[in-house]
Amino acid sequence: MASENNSVRVDEDGCPACKGMIISDIERGEKICTNCGMVSGPHYDTTHLENSAFASGIESDNCKSPTSLIMYDIGLSTFIDKKNIDANGKMIQRNLEVEKLRRLNKFSISNDSKTRNLTKAVKEILRITEILGMSPSIAERANYIYRKALNMKLIRGRSITGIVAATIYIACKDAGIHFPIEQIEKVVENGSRKNVMHYYKLLLRCMKMNVVVPEPAKYLSRIAANAKLSGKTERRAFEILSQIENEPALSGKKPISLAASALYLAALQIGEHTTQLRIAIASELTTITIRKRCLEISQLLDDSQHDNSTDKVQENFDTSKENDVIEIISVGT
Repeated sequence: MASENNSVRVDEDGCPACKGMIISDIERGEKICTNCGMVSGPHYDTTHLENSAFASGIESDNCKSPTSLIMYDIGLSTFIDKKNIDANGKMIQRNLEVEKLRRLNKFSISNDSKTRNLTKAVKEILRITEILGMSPSIAERANYIYRKALNMKLIRGRSITGIVAATIYIACKDAGIHFPIEQIEKVVENGSRKNVMHYYKLLLRCMKMNVVVPEPAKYLSRIAANAKLSGKTERRAFEILSQIENEPALSGKKPISLAASALYLAALQIGEHTTQLRIAIASELTTITIRKRCLEISQLLDDSQHDNSTDKVQENFDTSKENDVIEIISVGT
């Protein structure tokens, strides 16, 4: 070791890529090459830095405990450890007083109804998200929504598991992830789709939240793969959806129903054999829903084609009229 500082030191070992000089950043836990800029992980012990930070009373990044919304107290609670050792590392002789403080601290945390509610809700959120294979960001977002609902006193007198399922469904919607509510219903204890949807609408109404409605085109690939349709049909369905985009008659309809109906119409236009039942099973809908959406989309497509043909006839008529006027003017001159 050539030289050493509080936070940066120079290593004698060269860079494995270019044999350049290596500088170690102890605070960040990184090794940086001054020649090629390659960064590698730490290969040294940083406990001496943490101990010095505790001794000096300065908190460093390595000494900070992680905070997360998944924890009921966001990781900011105060615990009295079972070891009877003070901050200087000395044994505490008054064991009875420490035990009394430890017991009072435990009671003060567990006797709060809000803390007990949050603890149960966090465990339920983690259980559901882990079973369904969701990312930790979904769990944190659901926990954040639940905290806001608890602060607004929307949980009292209602099912905790139902509210938790609704918050997870809202978190998925906010992240742009389509997750069927039926799958969430299967892992919720004593929960039904009706209750989950009731709490979902309640949270949106009381908390004044706006959930982004996904575009129907996002469901095409999944439905086409489940129904075993070709890519040509999928591309034609995308063209149909682009033609009926922003139509007032289809506002408020389920995006997945529009995607399934567009796939069925595309298969009919291309000539690929499929049935409404197959697409209904692939999209988890009913054949009645697909039939209704198909009739509405077909009517809109016919109207748009009729309007386009009318516009073309009118344009041709105007063009011929202009040519006649120009020819009359040229003859008169």
